[in-house]
Amino acid sequence: MTRTSFPGFAAADLAFLTGLAAHNDRDWFTANRAAYDDRLKPTLAALIDALNAAFAARDLPLAGDPKKSVFRIHRDVRFSKDKRPYKTHVSATLTRDGQKLSPGLVYVHIEPEGGPAPAFDPETIDPLDPSTLPSAQASETGYFGNGPFAAAGFYLTERPDIDAFRRAIAADPKGWAAVETALVAKDLALDPGEPTKRMPKGFEDQAGGPLEPALKRTRWLVRRPLTGAEIGGEGLAEIIADFVADARPLLAFGWKALG
Repeated sequence: MTRTSFPGFAAADLAFLTGLAAHNDRDWFTANRAAYDDRLKPTLAALIDALNAAFAARDLPLAGDPKKSVFRIHRDVRFSKDKRPYKTHVSATLTRDGQKLSPGLVYVHIEPEGGPAPAFDPETIDPLDPSTLPSAQASETGYFGNGPFAAAGFYLTERPDIDAFRRAIAADPKGWAAVETALVAKDLALDPGEPTKRMPKGFEDQAGGPLEPALKRTRWLVRRPLTGAEIGGEGLAEIIADFVADARPLLAFGWKALG
């Protein structure tokens, strides 16, 4: 495989992840890791290269590094009751500056279509991996164990950034309404967003108003499920890039809000 070619994720290689879900232990991983090291990782790297080109062709200021943008498959189990050592998917983010959690990201999550959802343990949350968040586990449309997908938008970890996004919504309600309208026109629904139970401090005057749901969010993301046929095809980068282009109004609004 060359750095510029993306062949699609082969079913035989995705079967490694299915097997890992059933045999999540060091012995099985060691005995079968050639599929991960020699095929899954290079294919994900090739997808990142293909996405870089597809984003550039659409004037989307997003890019990734085939090595630095990829999440580790090993789980951090030091403080977890769940001692399974491995994730059962491969994933990466692409951002404006190449940092994994820079504001305005694209997250790519690859696992077999219709995979089983593992039990959720709150101590296993990885702040760099949206698939491990509680809300991702809470519904049938969550992130983890429900098959491959791409997500785009703002997964924010710092309170100043979250409040800056909120202030932009409050200052430009028509602009935010236009974002929501544009997303609906593309059949994109905002993720539940880990909402706060009460109105955030400083935004109490918006309680009961049309902006309340948007202001209670702590992240603003849209998601595009992928099929087994799509992740197995050579056109996956174009599919994801088209989705991100549809999400451009959300990205542009957030980038402006956060400077």
